[in-house]
Amino acid sequence: MRLAAHENNGGIRILRRGYSFTDGIVAASGELDSGLSFIAFQKDPREQFVALQRKLGMNDALNEYIQHVGSGLFACPLGVTAPGGTWAEELLA
Repeated sequence: MRLAAHENNGGIRILRRGYSFTDGIVAASGELDSGLSFIAFQKDPREQFVALQRKLGMNDALNEYIQHVGSGLFACPLGVTAPGGTWAEELLA
């Protein structure tokens, strides 16, 4: 947490949350199929998430225990911002 704290990253902030999961036993290896799904919200992934991930990738002592499996990036437009407005009109205008 210290490495990702905004105080140590020039004020860069993201809203983040990790969710643990367990999907049973992997038949081929007998190992537990479990891990952490990480969800983060930010305004500009290039300026916020990528910058933090690079710092964590170089300095996090837990890296030897991490295996990245997949990623996704999704745009979440604003909802209706004014009476009579439409969903995502600022994005689509």
